[in-house]
Amino acid sequence: MKLLVLRDKKPGHFNQAEGVALAVGRLTPTETARIDVHPNWFAHDDVRKFIMRRYGRTVPDARSWLRRMYDIDADALDRPDVIIGSGRPTIAAGILISRAFGGVPFLYSGGIGGYDTREVSLMIVASPRAAGNPRCAYSLIPSTVDPDAYPPPRRLAVPGDLHGAELALLVGGTAYRKEWPQNEWDALIRLVRDLAASHGVRWRVTTSRRTPDEVGARFAALAGEGVLAEFIDYRTAGPGSVRALFGADAVVVTEDSMSMLAEGLTARRPVIGLRSAKVHDGYASEAIASWCTARWGVEGQSLAILPLGTVTGEQFAATLTALEPPQGNQLDRLAALVAPVLGLEPRS
Repeated sequence: MKLLVLRDKKPGHFNQAEGVALAVGRLTPTETARIDVHPNWFAHDDVRKFIMRRYGRTVPDARSWLRRMYDIDADALDRPDVIIGSGRPTIAAGILISRAFGGVPFLYSGGIGGYDTREVSLMIVASPRAAGNPRCAYSLIPSTVDPDAYPPPRRLAVPGDLHGAELALLVGGTAYRKEWPQNEWDALIRLVRDLAASHGVRWRVTTSRRTPDEVGARFAALAGEGVLAEFIDYRTAGPGSVRALFGADAVVVTEDSMSMLAEGLTARRPVIGLRSAKVHDGYASEAIASWCTARWGVEGQSLAILPLGTVTGEQFAATLTALEPPQGNQLDRLAALVAPVLGLEPRS
């Protein structure tokens, strides 16, 4: 089966599309081609929606608008069997490519607003509230994390188990509807120091493209003092450097990143999200709340959210040791949702 993955500029988006491609690959042998999707200067989101409402319905028009809005030449593409995208720039591109090749199935990770979605074969949504919409299915955010690549985590059942345990800390920063005031960065540094000193935690920390430089410098200083077992500075390490950290015994994430929370769960690790007080509740908060109450192959809870500004070391330790590592393979769960859309049989 020939897959065409549409990649926008954001890793949090194109990794979702790649995750869906991996799920399809668990159903049938695949060949994957990829296109970087970058709209032209005039084709901002509102323009793309307007054009898709009025134009591009015929095969020649679809091919024309692909060239105008994206500089994509459909004649240069092999006909795919499935198109996969995530991120707003890929929506119009996916629909137009589907039209250009006579109705190829289009799988999209995320919710879609402002477009006629009848030509989208499946939207994989992170909130159960949206799962009842036409051609939607509820799932943890797809990712490229393969849980079978990691050994089982050390079971952390009581606070004493934290001594010598490896905790991965994935540090983000300001994002849409999320802010991190200075007092919360101070609280994060204190929490890391406290748990290393009082519970013998071995911290493996990485920053991200959103982490302020001064926060990265403070973690580098902690590493220099020997407080951290490992420190990865995103500014020098670059994308993909976080992958090895999912082999830690548990994952801690600043809650600005839904993708990192989902990747930790996909890696079959218990996950704690640290929440800022400056969060405007919306779709992301709703989705994360549903993940906290979901049962990921276990009886208990696998994800908990704590307020970064006020959390104490004891509260953190008690919360973490009440969590259970998820079981099963999220790629297989996702493949089971995709299979009937593509006329394939799910794995038994």
